[in-house]
Amino acid sequence: MSKVLVNEYYMHGMDKPKRSYAVKGGLIPPFTMTCNGERYIMPGWYKLSKDEDMPNIKDIAYYPYKPKKEPLPNIDSNKVYKVKSSKGDKEYLVQMDSSGSMVCECPGYQFRRSCRHIKTVLQP
Repeated sequence: MSKVLVNEYYMHGMDKPKRSYAVKGGLIPPFTMTCNGERYIMPGWYKLSKDEDMPNIKDIAYYPYKPKKEPLPNIDSNKVYKVKSSKGDKEYLVQMDSSGSMVCECPGYQFRRSCRHIKTVLQP
């Protein structure tokens, strides 16, 4: 759901505060609308008061919705992958955890939370 964020500040010597607006989330860029004599910033249904000036659309910041991480391609969540170490003397197990992230049992993953074994499994 979209939210309209309002920043209000006073300039020196002004009686009325200056406001800036931003729309966060949603897929529709911001616009203004008049409905039944009331003025709104959309999406988000932010109602402008009678003494507020209608903002210019170019002055409204827009932060669109960004989806979560893409699912991992062609990875079976129940499968355990065995990947050889760089020296070739060990095998490390790589699998998907309950959150959908890949985990490895190698020492490098324990420190950096990424390793070449996971990259090997993710390559097509």
